[in-house]
Amino acid sequence: MTGTGHGPVPPPLRLAGVCLVALLVVLAALPVLMALDPAGTAASVVRQEPSLSPADVEFGVSAAIAYAAVLHLLYGAVLSWLWFMVLRRRRWARIALTVALVLATLNSIDSATAGPEYLWWAVAGDVLHVGVIALLWWPRPAREYFAPTRPTSVTAQ
Repeated sequence: MTGTGHGPVPPPLRLAGVCLVALLVVLAALPVLMALDPAGTAASVVRQEPSLSPADVEFGVSAAIAYAAVLHLLYGAVLSWLWFMVLRRRRWARIALTVALVLATLNSIDSATAGPEYLWWAVAGDVLHVGVIALLWWPRPAREYFAPTRPTSVTAQ
């Protein structure tokens, strides 16, 4: 794998890319599983608001699935675009991707507390968030990938 015209992508960033693909799978899977298990989704809706009528619970299930699908789709698109920019050695993209991952990790607290059916999805996503952040910043090859290139001076002969 090479960064678009910028030389090879170091192994830590390749692994970060694998983690991002896994995160995209987790993001896509959750709304699908919510739709496949409407009773579990309904239980979550009722836990949030026990006084809902059956018709309101049914609407709440549809709304929860739609909300999760749209939110995860948008987040996945932003992550994908930022990753493409990271591979182009855009230092701002590394910072923006880190901020997006931190914010998503903080937001996952809401998912983790929505019910036991969402806890492990939130934990899996958070592990992947932290893994990508660590791989973006900690290993020396990743840091060097983003180091500014210094022009070499040419001495006149």
